Amino acid sequence: MPRPSPLTYLPLWQRALECEIGLRFVISGVERRYFANTLYEARKASGASSLQDLIMFQPAAPYDNEIWICKKQVELDP
Repeated sequence: MPRPSPLTYLPLWQRALECEIGLRFVISGVERRYFANTLYEARKASGASSLQDLIMFQPAAPYDNEIWICKKQVELDP
């Protein structure tokens, strides 16, 4: 089976930018580390400097099937 282009996953990064703090999603059927590397490839291939304002988290068990893409800095209204 051919591997999809990393840019296929670019909307996940873009959606995280639109969220107040970030985006959390659950993955299945693929090794999380492999998928995270593909997400990093997508960010790099996009060339969008705005995506550098985001960071990816891979929480420990029992959340080891989740990936979070969050803003590096957040200002919340009081």
